[in-house]
Amino acid sequence: MPARPIRPAFNVLSVALAVCAAAMATAGCGAGSGSGSGPDTAAAPAAVAPTADRPSPAPTASAPPPGKESATPKAGEQSPAPQAPPTPAGEAEQGKGDPGTARTVAVQPEGLAKLPVEKALGWKPDGPLNSQELQGQKITLNECASVEGATLWQQQGYLSSARNAAGQQLFSFPDAASAKAAYDRLVAAMNTCQTTSRELQAREGLPQDAVVTATATAKDGAAWSRHWTGAGGMSARDVQTNHLYAVHQGDRLTLFQFDELAERPAPPHDTATDAAVLGALAGLGAQN
Repeated sequence: MPARPIRPAFNVLSVALAVCAAAMATAGCGAGSGSGSGPDTAAAPAAVAPTADRPSPAPTASAPPPGKESATPKAGEQSPAPQAPPTPAGEAEQGKGDPGTARTVAVQPEGLAKLPVEKALGWKPDGPLNSQELQGQKITLNECASVEGATLWQQQGYLSSARNAAGQQLFSFPDAASAKAAYDRLVAAMNTCQTTSRELQAREGLPQDAVVTATATAKDGAAWSRHWTGAGGMSARDVQTNHLYAVHQGDRLTLFQFDELAERPAPPHDTATDAAVLGALAGLGAQN
């Protein structure tokens, strides 16, 4: 669930839609309070602590709304935020010959417009596209799931009209087998996210009310939502629903996370459209 601002919530979208940089909670472990990601450690769209159990600053270029974590993923202590400064065009500059320069379609604002949920939630870019070369660092998506083994990580954060975070992410791997293994680990983690989230709530003295639901599946794609009282970390300490979408294609993973915070009311997301969201993400990834 999306650094945060990609927990973009498991936000989602929070290294969250950070997004939700975002945003997944479950998915929100796709966008938890913050849809975001970051190296090691659990979190929901905001970023959870890395293996060192301490979250580091979100890599998104703009700060999340006051009092909230970013929904896009965050990078852990072993995965620093992107170093490339934004170019005048507003995109993170990449080195010449970088194989990832052609793989940006899945994380561009025009790509978000193709998702069935964009019109209802009215997302706008929150800062420029960030791109970071990795050496296998673990990037935390939310309190439950992470991505490990990638060589390139790109993310774009968004804010909805209700100021909820979201984040699009693209992970490139050395080969298709590595990408598939990372996807399988993500699915396994999300399938046990309800238990993980309730254990976290118990440690924080909160109601153990987390409910994680698989909202859609496709060929090499899955979506989840997590409704719960966030326990902090990558997620805000608030009642929220985090959404997380993941699609595996060849040597890459395309992710999307966003959050819905109770304190920022907006038309609720209809998870009946999640299969269409997965299809749209697969279409974006196919262009890379």
